Amino acid sequence: MSAKAKKVPLPAAPTEKGSDRRHRILEAARHRFAASGFELTTVREIADDVGLLAGSLYYHFANKEQLLHETVRDVVVRLRDGAVSIHQRDADPEARLVALIFFDVEQRTSDQDVHAILHQERAYFRRDPDFDYVVNARREHYLVWRSLLEDGIAQGYFSKDINLFLTLSTFIRMFNTGADWFVHDDPATHDAAGIVSREELSAFYVNLVLRVVRTPARIDETVPWPGSYRGSALD
Repeated sequence: MSAKAKKVPLPAAPTEKGSDRRHRILEAARHRFAASGFELTTVREIADDVGLLAGSLYYHFANKEQLLHETVRDVVVRLRDGAVSIHQRDADPEARLVALIFFDVEQRTSDQDVHAILHQERAYFRRDPDFDYVVNARREHYLVWRSLLEDGIAQGYFSKDINLFLTLSTFIRMFNTGADWFVHDDPATHDAAGIVSREELSAFYVNLVLRVVRTPARIDETVPWPGSYRGSALD
């Protein structure tokens, strides 16, 4: 008869205090990476921000790179997966484009710091193979945008004369800038920013984008707003 296997104890679940500390470390790292850049941020600075010794931080995270992974992973995957899901809808290219703009604005304003990191650290991500998933997810998100515009051109919704690369590069940077303004509005524009909702910002970009990509004959066509859109004074 074989000896009874010795039961291996499971690791203890993190305490509420430990989980909260881990969350505060990630929050501090995110703010530091967004403000100062990943490579210029030190572990000591992050530890100081949460009242820890630098050595104590390594109890929660193996290194600074793990902090970066845990900061960007879910956000970049969510951006990619949401865009792919919209692209696969049974709708015309313009309706999908409008839905994608609303989705992109919601994502970039909800996690503005992380999207700022994704943009400003793009060269670092390309250099480090461990971050290939970030590079690939951002590329797949871009390709959804490109494919939507190509579908719209092929079906007569959008102008065949638009430069896809320059147009998309401009749109994506515009959304990032708008998200930064929406979250960290300049005191000089505080009064104006205070009356603009995320939905209104999305609608503004929809009207702007459609003015750029539509064929001249379709400029004044009705916009295929998402079903949840309630309308705004910015239309």
